Parts: sequence; structure tokens; C-alpha cells
Amino acid sequence: MGTGARSEGSGDSEDDAVPVAPDRPVVDGRTMSPEELREEVEELRDERVVHIEQLRAELGDTVEELASRFDVSARVQARKDETVAAALRQVDELCRIVTDKVAEVRRFVREKPGAAAGAAAALLLLIVLRRRRRKARSVSSEEG
Repeated sequence: MGTGARSEGSGDSEDDAVPVAPDRPVVDGRTMSPEELREEVEELRDERVVHIEQLRAELGDTVEELASRFDVSARVQARKDETVAAALRQVDELCRIVTDKVAEVRRFVREKPGAAAGAAAALLLLIVLRRRRRKARSVSSEEG
């Protein structure tokens, strides 16, 4: 980009114009045509507008993030949704495991019915003995 703009004290000529503000360059209209100067001003304006829009977008993102941090009910709801989703995944996994185990037990019972009947009888005997012990303990504690 050709610059028809010069900063203060560039030393190009003795009759350098003084800028309107110290942070603004002096524009020498003699080196560029009016159309070129307009194009350069438009480019600078466009760059500044783009920069301002980027800053606005960043500021908007920051404000949005801060607002979400202070929105406790939304954070609690999000945490609840995550927890429920995790629990449902675990339940699905456990259901799959139980279904697989039930299929294995059914297969075992079909292949070895005698062993299955013996295991069932042993389990039933264990349950009956435990109930008798509990009943005996509760009777002895009431008497004592």
C-alpha cells in the first residue's frame, strides 16, 4: 500500500504540515490522487471495523462465559443431566451383564440339571437354617 501518509517529522520536506493530533499521520495529498487517498482511507476504515467487530465478538464470548458461571440453576441442571446420563449408561451395562449371566445359567441348567437341582437344594437349606438361627436369636434376646 503506497502511503501518502507521513508521520510528523519524517523529514521529506521543509514545509511538513503539522498533524491534527500527535497520534495521527500527516497526509500529503500531492503524492497520491484523491481516488488513491479515498481507497487508502476506506482500507484503513475496513481494517478498523474488522478489528472492532473481533473485539466485540471476544467481549460477547467473555460476557456469555461469565454469565454462565453465575447461572447456578443452569449449572445444577447440566450437572444433573450428566449424572442421569452416566447412571443410565451404567444401568444399561448392568442389564446387558445380567442378561448374559441369565443365558449362561439357563445353558448350565439344560446341560447339567442334576447339579443345578443340587445347588438349588443347598441354597434352600442355607436359607432355612439362617431363618431358624435368626428366630432363635430373637427369642433368646426377648427372654434375656
